Order: sequence, then structure tokens, then C-alpha cells
Amino acid sequence: MLPIFKGDGNTINTATKIMLQSRFVDDSTIEVIAQDGEKFTCNTYFPTPMQDQEDYSKRLAHNFEKYFKDNIGDETGMGLHYWIWIQMNYFEGLAIAGGKGEKDNERIFLHKERVRIGTRIREIRKERNIEAKTLAQLINIDAANLSRIEQGRYSVGLDILSRISLALGTRIELVDFVNQEKA
Repeated sequence: MLPIFKGDGNTINTATKIMLQSRFVDDSTIEVIAQDGEKFTCNTYFPTPMQDQEDYSKRLAHNFEKYFKDNIGDETGMGLHYWIWIQMNYFEGLAIAGGKGEKDNERIFLHKERVRIGTRIREIRKERNIEAKTLAQLINIDAANLSRIEQGRYSVGLDILSRISLALGTRIELVDFVNQEKA
């Protein structure tokens, strides 16, 4: 069942839920503004009749909201756009392409950094012969959360990262990767 949406009163082809908006810019371009303000643009393969645009806007907004909130891309390793594409193309009956977001490059970079840092934590932990359960107890977090950190699936705060570093006998440093890539 779809959540309740309301139109913005200006056009028939706009759907709004809380801070998420989805609207047809023209008969084949849909703009979605996510809860964090990021804009995504999708294109339909075929022009969408005006009478169907509001319904498809609602469905697209619902899917963005659902998959964005569930953070499905980070959980599965496949992008948010992929899941929305499947939902809209196969289950909603609207053939769409695209779904490019303004912050895609930033999201990819952050995911790669989480994986890199988590992998390094695991390497150091194993070098020092510390079991994951033991490290989790030392830093006072759940072992499942430590596992997610080591897999890069969990965005860890600076305090927890500092406790991990202390327990492993290491230090957190910011390294200028621009200069290192040139070397």
C-alpha cells in the first residue's frame, strides 16, 4: 500500500511526501528531490500521458523514499538507482532510465573509504591476534557492529574509531591522498 501523498497545488503532476518530491518536468523527464535535498533525474523511454504522471510520480517518490531510507544500496552493494529501476520497470510498468543523482560521486567515494578503513582495521586486528569479539568488548560495542565496520557497511563516528585505534595501538591520521596519487 502506498503512503498518502498530497499535491503541491500548482500542478497535477507533482507528488510530495514530507520532504521528498517527485514531479514530471516534461512528458518524459522526472525529477526527484530526496529528503536530504539531492536531486535525481530519471527519463521514461516513452512519453507519459498527463493523466498518468501524478500516479507515476507518487510511485516513484514512494520507491525513492523506501529504498533511500532502507539504505539498500549500501546493504547490497548495488546502487539505489538499480533497485528503483527494477521496481519501476518491472513492477510499476513505467520504463525508466537514468536516475543519476547529484551526490553519486560523493556517495561512491564515502563507501570506498568505509571499505578501505574497515579492511585496514581487520588487517591490524588480525596482525595483533585479537579476536573480533575481544576487540568489540574492549571498545564497548556489539560484535555485529564491529563486523559491519570492518566490512565497510557501517558509517562509524570519530569516537568509536578513536576507541578502535586506541585498542589496536594505532593512531588516526589524515593523509593527503592528492599528493600520494601523483607519487
